[in-house]
Amino acid sequence: MRYIYIALIMVLIVLVAMLMNLYITFNTESNNPSSQSEPTYHFIIITRDNKDPFWARFKSGALEAGNQKNIFVEFVDISHKDPALSANAIERAILSEVDGIALQPYDVEISSDAVSKAMEAGIATLTFENDIYYIPNVPTVGSNSYEIGYRAGEMAAEASGGKAKIAIMVSEPGADKNKQYNNIKLQGLLDAISRYPKMTVEQIYALDTKMFVVDKLTMSLLADNPEIDLIICNDGENTPGVAQVVIDAGKVGIVNIIGFGNMPKTMDYIEEGVLYGTITADSYAIGYNTVMQLAEMCDGKQVNEVLNTNVYSFTADNIRYYREYFENNSQ
Repeated sequence: MRYIYIALIMVLIVLVAMLMNLYITFNTESNNPSSQSEPTYHFIIITRDNKDPFWARFKSGALEAGNQKNIFVEFVDISHKDPALSANAIERAILSEVDGIALQPYDVEISSDAVSKAMEAGIATLTFENDIYYIPNVPTVGSNSYEIGYRAGEMAAEASGGKAKIAIMVSEPGADKNKQYNNIKLQGLLDAISRYPKMTVEQIYALDTKMFVVDKLTMSLLADNPEIDLIICNDGENTPGVAQVVIDAGKVGIVNIIGFGNMPKTMDYIEEGVLYGTITADSYAIGYNTVMQLAEMCDGKQVNEVLNTNVYSFTADNIRYYREYFENNSQ
């Protein structure tokens, strides 16, 4: 009898293992078009592996487009805004003989060279959400940088009643000699502010995404320019750091902040009244259209040099919409 029990237990273990294997296989293949038929194309998209919700929604949009078009979409995450890392990923994609490559470039020279190699290999290539580094003859998908800047200026006027002394923080493009400092976005911002005679830009600062640099710069800004009562930050990764320094300095309610992006802390600070509001891109649409544009290119069709996606503005008045829609549909 004991041997019968042992045999039954062994059978149950085998059955459970088989069921678990089927479950894992199903969940793996459900996101792979090849489970139904051979994928039409294979795309590599170079993304970031940080906590910015931009990327979760971007990937959701790209995967949705891939499922619709029977395209295998593969993401290669890099840890830093390093053009050498992107170039290395492109080189590996070329060796893998993929059909399409998409990236957000972090310089002109290295990225242009890598993109040229991909195009010479007959691989459809485009950039996305690229408001700094222009690469000639390469289509791009993303939000309209001028509109983002202009909306930030309008939001600043709304926050201050049209009267403010402003400091602007723009993201540092890096070590490239042809620095552009978000000219298009900045131009939209300055154009909007110019409509309000009592709003003046006192300082424009360039910074990078190293948090200690953001902290140090913001502290210096507040200490050296006590007249500043509004800060506009056009970089999503730096916005929460700017807000935290304003909190630590005890200037919440004295210094208004207009941010960019939808990092979790950014949205929390809006609800808490630390930030007045933020401008954010529709990253789901960017991911979706990135794959769709690449598919059109692979099909031999002509695509627009620039495909613009929507831009959203969030303040305490409509933050509920963000919570209900954007967060619930980020996966």
